[in-house]
Amino acid sequence: PKGYHLVHEPKLGVSFPIPNDWTPRNRTAEQVIYTTPSGLAGITIGTVAPAGPNPANHFADIEANTKVNYPTSYRRLRMQRTTFREQPAAIWEFTFQGRARPFRAIDLGYGREGGREYDIYLSAPEEQWDTYRPVFDQVRDGFRTT
Repeated sequence: PKGYHLVHEPKLGVSFPIPNDWTPRNRTAEQVIYTTPSGLAGITIGTVAPAGPNPANHFADIEANTKVNYPTSYRRLRMQRTTFREQPAAIWEFTFQGRARPFRAIDLGYGREGGREYDIYLSAPEEQWDTYRPVFDQVRDGFRTT
């Protein structure tokens, strides 16, 4: 889409569109993080291998840690099983208090058991959610395994 460019992440075996002014901040064999120039909003593309029976189980495990790290401010908005590209998937949305402001996040995980699970995660200041939420949609819609 206009204002985006396609990035290829060979270590992860994926490609996806990312806003032109977002830059990679951290790359490992399991994930890459792209952030806005301010560093306040970011999208993380991660992989888990082997994938479990459904990413909702993985998200439930992560949620337990999130509740520990944000005991008074974490709030689940939704966590539900779904499908994505005909594979088992889950979507998880939540809010939490950062150091200086509230944040909102959305995470989509999908993959077949025993294979690789892919996760697309966006976090942004809650007051700017309507600005950044469309980035998640563009990345999700243009996400490809290579």
